[in-house]
Amino acid sequence: MTLLCDGLVAIVTGAGRGVGRGHALELARQGARVVVNDIGSALDGAGTDEGPAQAVVEEIKAMGGEAIANTGDVANWADAEALIAQAVEEFGQLDVLVNNAGNLRDRMLVNMTEDEWDAVIRVHLKGTFAPLHFAAVHWRTRHKAGEAVAASV
Repeated sequence: MTLLCDGLVAIVTGAGRGVGRGHALELARQGARVVVNDIGSALDGAGTDEGPAQAVVEEIKAMGGEAIANTGDVANWADAEALIAQAVEEFGQLDVLVNNAGNLRDRMLVNMTEDEWDAVIRVHLKGTFAPLHFAAVHWRTRHKAGEAVAASV
């Protein structure tokens, strides 16, 4: 049986828990080599912990897949650039980017502070834009070099 993602390299942001974890595991089940990105913050976005990303990597390896962890902050320009570079350096290419990272502020609008709002916007918007920017630069460079690029976001 041919696997849907055989030979592809995928990055999943926010892949240490929840939906992102599910994406990473299914991509690996379908044959993708996966970069599991998660800063490891609490649900409210506070703190960092390498554990969640590494735990998903270990799950993927235990089922026979290939994966590496990345604990960079996707909303940080340099970390986003390093995330894309890590995928290319480790696996030789990048084919799929799943922008899943986010944080939850379980509050009604009237109860949310400006700092909480800024944190949500930072991860949800800039944390989508920054990795996508560097992935697109990578894909464009490959295309201009004459390679066929069939990337997915």
